[in-house]
Amino acid sequence: MQECKKKDCMCVFKSCQYLYRRFLKRWPPMMLVAIFCLVIFIVDFASFSEKINTLKSPVPLKTADGIIVFTGGYARLETGLRLLEEGKGRKLLISGVNPKTGRDVLIRAIHADPQLFECCVDLGREALNTIGNAEESTYWVAKNNYHRVFIVTNAYHMPRSLSELKRKMPSIELIPYPVEQNNGEAESWWQFFEWLRILMVEYIKFLGVSIRNSLDIIASVKFLVS
Repeated sequence: MQECKKKDCMCVFKSCQYLYRRFLKRWPPMMLVAIFCLVIFIVDFASFSEKINTLKSPVPLKTADGIIVFTGGYARLETGLRLLEEGKGRKLLISGVNPKTGRDVLIRAIHADPQLFECCVDLGREALNTIGNAEESTYWVAKNNYHRVFIVTNAYHMPRSLSELKRKMPSIELIPYPVEQNNGEAESWWQFFEWLRILMVEYIKFLGVSIRNSLDIIASVKFLVS
């Protein structure tokens, strides 16, 4: 039995040795590193895409203190307003509103009840990007003394949004509510590649945020140790 195992190990070793001499030995070390990094990138991107395509709103749907919508994507405002109308939060923050866009314009655009909009919807006009959305949201949550909030944005934007928000307010419970959309089920090839492009751009941005957060943690640990 032991002899069989030794023979199997020798076969595996010789196979690896053959592959190394036949292929890998001819390639420069930097090329091998680049190929390894590319494989890791592709695998991680595939995992990210699968997570996005399967992201769903929580069931059963809880009630939160407030609702936060990040502007800039399909049906985000309508979805946030519907949650407010259903009583899932006391107030709604629309973060990233164009300073030139008036409340009346928004009311008409999303067919909102003017009275509900006036009493329960706050407009954030300072944010220019996701980092700004997180800063604007943090101020609004602290001002209203909220502890649990819905985060409404498109599914592909949700991981980066949550990462930025958790960095600013780690003690707040964030409930992701992704906007339903056509997750890659394109009717034509160009729609599929456009969806793939959106996912790739968002993945690279999310990767940058993850690296920055990791560096922040390392810097904090070094500061505490020193």
